Amino acid sequence: MSGTPSSELHCTVLSRRETMTSTKLVFLFSVAVISLGTVRTAEADLPHVEISNWAIRFGAQMWEIGKQVTRIREIKERYQSEAKIEQVDGFAMVKEMAEEMENMMGDKIEAIKRIMDAAEQLSVSHPRLSRQDLYEMRQRAETIEYYNAKRLNMYHKSGPKAGELLDNHKELIMSNSQHFGNVGVNTSVSAVHVPTNVFDGGPDVMNGILWSEQLDRIFMTNYESDPSLTWQYFGSSTGFMRQYPATKWGQGEWEPDLFDCRLRPWYLQAAASPKDMIILVDTSGSMTGVRKEIAKHVVLTLLDTLSENDFINIYKFSEVPVPVVPCFKDKLVQANLENVRELRNGMMESETSDIANFTSAFTTAFEILAKYNRTTQGSQCNQAIMLVTDGAPVGYREIFEKYNWPHKPVRVFTYVIGREIIDTAATNWMACANKGYFARVTSLAEVREQVLKYIPVLSRPMVMYQKDHPVIWTSAYIDIAEPKLSDWLWEIRERRKQRDRSLNYRALLRLISERNNAQSDDTSNVTGNNTRDASGRPTISMTVEQYLTYGNLVNEERLNAHRIKQEREEAANPANNQQHNRQGKSVTSTTPNPVSSVPTKHPDGPRAEALVKPDTLKAWLKRIETRTKPKFLMAISVATPVYDRKNFSNIIEKILINDIWEEKTRTVRTANLLGVAGTDIPVTELKKRTPAYKLGVNGYSFIVNNNGFVLHHPDHRPLDADGLLKPNYNTVDLSEVELVDSDGGPRENDTYLMTMRREMIERREGETSFKVRVHHDGMRRVSVRRQRYYYRGLKGTPYSLGLALPDGYGHFRVVAETEVKRLMADHNINVSSFFSGKNWKIHPDWIYCRYNYDHLKSFDSPEAQVMHFVDRTQRERWRWNSKHPRPSHDSARSHKQDDNFYCDKHLMQSLIFDAQATEVFDKNISLSIDRQDPGLGMLMALLARHAMFKLFGISVAFVATRSGLLRWQDISTIDDKHFSEANLNAIDQTWYKRAVDQYSVEPDSFVYSVPFSTGTGITNESVVTASHAIFVEKGGYKAPAAVVGLQYKNSAFRETFFNITSGCTGGVQCRRTCSSGDLSCYVVDNHGYIVISKEERDTGRFFGEIDWLVMDSLIHYGVFKRVRIYDYQAVCKDMQGHRSAANFILTPLRYMKWFVQWMVGRATWLILQTQIAHLMNPDWAWAMEQEQADYHNEDNDESPGPTPTGGEFMADGDISIIVHDEAVTMDNAYANKTRPRPCDQQADLYVLQPEKLFKGDKPDSVKGKQNCNSNNLGARQCERHYSTHKIPHSNLLLLVIDTTCRCETQKQKIEMEEVRVNESLFCERPQENLYRLRPSVCLSYHPEEEEIKQCGKGSLQLPSLLLMTTTMIYSILKAI
Repeated sequence: MSGTPSSELHCTVLSRRETMTSTKLVFLFSVAVISLGTVRTAEADLPHVEISNWAIRFGAQMWEIGKQVTRIREIKERYQSEAKIEQVDGFAMVKEMAEEMENMMGDKIEAIKRIMDAAEQLSVSHPRLSRQDLYEMRQRAETIEYYNAKRLNMYHKSGPKAGELLDNHKELIMSNSQHFGNVGVNTSVSAVHVPTNVFDGGPDVMNGILWSEQLDRIFMTNYESDPSLTWQYFGSSTGFMRQYPATKWGQGEWEPDLFDCRLRPWYLQAAASPKDMIILVDTSGSMTGVRKEIAKHVVLTLLDTLSENDFINIYKFSEVPVPVVPCFKDKLVQANLENVRELRNGMMESETSDIANFTSAFTTAFEILAKYNRTTQGSQCNQAIMLVTDGAPVGYREIFEKYNWPHKPVRVFTYVIGREIIDTAATNWMACANKGYFARVTSLAEVREQVLKYIPVLSRPMVMYQKDHPVIWTSAYIDIAEPKLSDWLWEIRERRKQRDRSLNYRALLRLISERNNAQSDDTSNVTGNNTRDASGRPTISMTVEQYLTYGNLVNEERLNAHRIKQEREEAANPANNQQHNRQGKSVTSTTPNPVSSVPTKHPDGPRAEALVKPDTLKAWLKRIETRTKPKFLMAISVATPVYDRKNFSNIIEKILINDIWEEKTRTVRTANLLGVAGTDIPVTELKKRTPAYKLGVNGYSFIVNNNGFVLHHPDHRPLDADGLLKPNYNTVDLSEVELVDSDGGPRENDTYLMTMRREMIERREGETSFKVRVHHDGMRRVSVRRQRYYYRGLKGTPYSLGLALPDGYGHFRVVAETEVKRLMADHNINVSSFFSGKNWKIHPDWIYCRYNYDHLKSFDSPEAQVMHFVDRTQRERWRWNSKHPRPSHDSARSHKQDDNFYCDKHLMQSLIFDAQATEVFDKNISLSIDRQDPGLGMLMALLARHAMFKLFGISVAFVATRSGLLRWQDISTIDDKHFSEANLNAIDQTWYKRAVDQYSVEPDSFVYSVPFSTGTGITNESVVTASHAIFVEKGGYKAPAAVVGLQYKNSAFRETFFNITSGCTGGVQCRRTCSSGDLSCYVVDNHGYIVISKEERDTGRFFGEIDWLVMDSLIHYGVFKRVRIYDYQAVCKDMQGHRSAANFILTPLRYMKWFVQWMVGRATWLILQTQIAHLMNPDWAWAMEQEQADYHNEDNDESPGPTPTGGEFMADGDISIIVHDEAVTMDNAYANKTRPRPCDQQADLYVLQPEKLFKGDKPDSVKGKQNCNSNNLGARQCERHYSTHKIPHSNLLLLVIDTTCRCETQKQKIEMEEVRVNESLFCERPQENLYRLRPSVCLSYHPEEEEIKQCGKGSLQLPSLLLMTTTMIYSILKAI
């Protein structure tokens, strides 16, 4: 075939695509194709001319309708006449925004330094209470009063004390604050959180709580002077945390309290400088049973104490040391979430045998640390070896002399496991001789406290310098969440899924039994696909798998869609309502039950009819969604250590004198860490310093830290589809979110991107430009564009700010503002009149104007807040406070309402101008007539707007502007969720961004799209959304000002299309049209998704799912371009399988086992909830990896969960479920349990190349034909023709296929698939070799540290009195 797509030459498909991923289509080209000695006549060919006319007519008509309804001309004229175009200076913008952030961050540093200084002074001046003092206070029934965050505002729910406070609880008045995340707070006091494993009555803890109470005045002063401050806190080295403002701890009744401030990133990074750590775990034959479990949890807790600036490896050793992760052999890896997860998993499997070879283990550890020290790898700061063992025979002095003495660069910490009385002198000496610490762990309850003792030791050099208080900044992390909490939530979800499936399985067996019993008597209630059962209830069809997964409830939207369809059918043919046809075997249930998700209906499967009460379902689904998707707050923290200013301490020792133990006080040198002071900065607060309206459409900001990880980026997705944290949610690299457009494979480093990344890590200033692939709509669409990047370091932090602006329109802005006072003076216009009516909204996340404190004035909505300030701008003494508030210690001003606010002058004045410019949108009739189109245009101009809505099936018309204003008009609501509610942030919506990009392709056009779920039957009657960008063009420059659009009812949109394509030009009758049976007509958008099809179920699907061979042919001709997209933040779910059914036999022993497990579980839960866990083993709720029962009961969850199928959920059961017969076995009862794992995924997406559908300036078509049955020589040969035409004024194309010749079709979906790695590259970590910058401060050495002798206490083996007595008695008896 020649190079022109429109050539009369055709292609013949000779080979079939054998697989979806590897087979290629081979095209042979010939001048003519002869089939069975006959040549098809021209009359039998596709009507190419008519197809072209159909496309032109349909595009022109829809453009004219949209143009009139959305007031394109009037709105554009207003902007064109008054607006200006301003060129954007990227360097100036990034500098301005960076300085704004630096000021804000500098204010936070000053705030925590005030907390630090006050804490150090208070700890010295406060009189210390001794253990004896506390004992005497308890004897006098005196208590130390403080607000425990876990014991606030909790009351008895029933019984004689109903409504009264629980014992040991306090009442505190709180009010919800939007500034603090819409939780109840009290800004007059702070509250204290004490971890479950810490005894809050201990002397150290109580003294810390007492003196830190006076920090409240510092907290309040900070907040009064800086209203942007959020949570302030002091985390003590003893375990408690004082937090301001006071709030009730947010842990639910069914959630364990895992929080310990000493394991939070801000505490760990501030308490000690970065470290290289190697953990040596003894796996000799003596480390079995309880010792093995304790050792495992010691290691897991050590992993919890690491941050991304640390480096780590773990070796197990008996005869020889072996890394727990084989890929980490002879190396240290960065302690990011992904690597730590690998190490945790490696610790789950360990075998004990042989004798421990300490020499080999220490040698390996010292050599690895020395190598990293020499080659300037790793942290280049602290180095430590953590030995976990049950004892060592000798001290191995020669090893330390060879590798560590005399300078002792490596600290040695020893953890001796076991309750038995053993000789710990050797392990104690190892720690004391190498600037480490010795700890003895005898039970699981002691693990956390004993492990955390190494952190104050690492902090000693820092404390001894006293004046150096390094300020640290963390990466972005989820507020109060931990990686192990995410794992726990995942496990809870999997168990809940198994529980629901088990209940549904039991109900299904019961329904089958009832069906079998009923068939012998009456089969009238056994139905197939009819819409009602014998009792008149609506029915819905389900497979066994759908029933086991979802129970009796279907999605509310699906039900409403079927309700609408059913009402329409009943209105059209009332007589059919009483007809019930029986078809096949089925199972019927009449008691619906709610579930949290929706069965996916097979597109070719039977259609379902259902009717339930929407309000009831809506309440259930809302509660279920709230319960199953935790809400998280992404934040960074700034913190600084707090030192004990006393260099010496008095310690009490017990000394054996003349066989009597006596207490003696001794003064020793100390360097104690009191704790860490810090505050949080929500990521949303950082985004506010880079206003989106300044960045423009498709522009964005991002921040990178010293490791190359992003703090925020529009493509940073920390949560998975189920709302749970991803395993590596806060270690996403810049190279994983900026997807460079190249022909290379996954993770191929682009020179421009890597250069920008390095310079941002080094906090330089610069700019660059390269093409990127930007995905939309859940990675179903992709755009390729060139972007220009500007970046600059943030002084005093490890961060850099970057801005990305699209080439072209991204570097120009529409400048159009209304000066309120001048408008009032010149025209006497009340600005508030521009915001009349209720059909308008503003962007909920943008700051137009606001008071600095919530208590000054509250508003019901962002619109009410804006209107309040619009009224204020018209007062005589109005002044713009256009700078973000800075700290002010004038307390009188802090509480003064009149001037304690912030207003973005440019944004507010732009909003007022946009409101005035779009005021015409609310008019019900058109204001002008298009003289160039006196036909349809004039007719529509004369129609009232609501009449046009009804005539063309339009549900809503809207306009969204650059200032965040959204206006709309509608006459009906298709979806339960109104358009305005779903599109509050209109400028961030895909339809807005795509419209702006489409302008450069075809200025006079709309972008059309349909929901992907349109044809699946799970939504209401869907809509077709059309959007068009309004640009201002002046002086050769152009910039977007607004986007207008409308939504058609899908049925009306289809009807318009088929009305046009069912006839020929000029009213002439033609034999072949889109309504005839031998042509398949599709309207496909510019990404290959079907907008219109004969089969309504195809709507929203990728065309390759319908006919991949034709789609592949279009790709071959260049009509569509294949663009591969990668997801480097993906989560793959590994199947865990299930136990065999034989293990499920309910024997008496199994019942007894379950009873014991239930009793033990309830007792454990009681201990944790009553806060007496310190008396027993409290640690079993934390980092322990233990097997859980699949059947999870949530008695304490007040939110109603899915009711067991067959239960009486709805009193007036009003739906009947039809389950088709399939083989039901015990295996059906088991859910496929999964485990999340970080992985890379890829998918091929497709982008229309419109230039291929034009010949010069004129539209052209692409024609092709396919030889069917070409591989079967004995079969009748025939051809299938297709023709493709661009639909003008749109992003659509018309594809018509001749179906006279029946061809076997192939189907291919767009699905993300895991990127498989070669075995040779299996051990390569994606981020291992990327450039990073170490923290600038390292305090790991002080010359006087050797004077500190506190390094833990060991013991010698002492004679056992019982053993001596038994031996003596045995000797006497033997002598007798």
